Amino acid sequence: MSIIQSGSIIAQLNAMGILLQPDANVFIFDPAVTSYTLQNAIDDCTPAKGDVIVFLPGGHEVSAQVNIDCSGITIIAANRGLNPLVDGEFHAVYSAASFTTGPAAKISAPCRIIGIGFASRDTGATFFSGAACLIGGDADANPFGVHMKNCRFPKWGLDNRIGLAIEGSSDCFIEECGFEGVGSAFDMGIYIQGAMQNLEIKACRFRQCTAAIKTGAFAGGGPHVLVHQNIVEDGKLLDTDGNAGTGLITNNFLETATGTGSFDRAVGTLQTAGWQISGNQYAE
Repeated sequence: MSIIQSGSIIAQLNAMGILLQPDANVFIFDPAVTSYTLQNAIDDCTPAKGDVIVFLPGGHEVSAQVNIDCSGITIIAANRGLNPLVDGEFHAVYSAASFTTGPAAKISAPCRIIGIGFASRDTGATFFSGAACLIGGDADANPFGVHMKNCRFPKWGLDNRIGLAIEGSSDCFIEECGFEGVGSAFDMGIYIQGAMQNLEIKACRFRQCTAAIKTGAFAGGGPHVLVHQNIVEDGKLLDTDGNAGTGLITNNFLETATGTGSFDRAVGTLQTAGWQISGNQYAE
């Protein structure tokens, strides 16, 4: 474990608006140090204090799910001159060969995660199994206000079907993340369902995903999803699986043609079901 309270990294975190409280701690997590895991660092944080975990470059192999359950923390990759869009390739949380029964990480408290990669070996078929990372999923642990930025979800030829699953969690913001079915296609980059509200998915990149975003059934009047500025190289942008919803799908860039090439149903049918679709760029 390492805690620092001064130095250039503090100035940089302050400049980024991440370290906002003067008494917040900064923990340095080095994947090469096996005696101090990411879970140890999370457990050492104080809830609602603004603590920061700086994730040094390296792969963090886990044999059990990492529980990101401390509110108000930031987990951020230490960028050493890299393009921020590939931080997740060099700062990864991934499942060991023996760990095939759950996501590599689960988020159950409001937090911010920047530049981290997630890869799982979960072979399950339910909405949360088969995902590299899960936000929510429990009646008593559905976080409000999760922010994920510049994170990477590569399949890497493993058995997981989903990059990120979100269930019952509100006011989540997923931006500038990458979902890539490396080796074989993801069934979906992001899966959403449950009693959720106000989800924004912005400027993410989807490649080798059968569907960039797929939905289950919703409760409480619909999810209020805003999906915009995303790039989908192949596959559908949205597969609602026949479910109604409340959302605006706008200003996205697609390789597929309009209609069922980009969605699971005709645009008019989707709009009747609550999915408003406008201003997208389709194949020419």
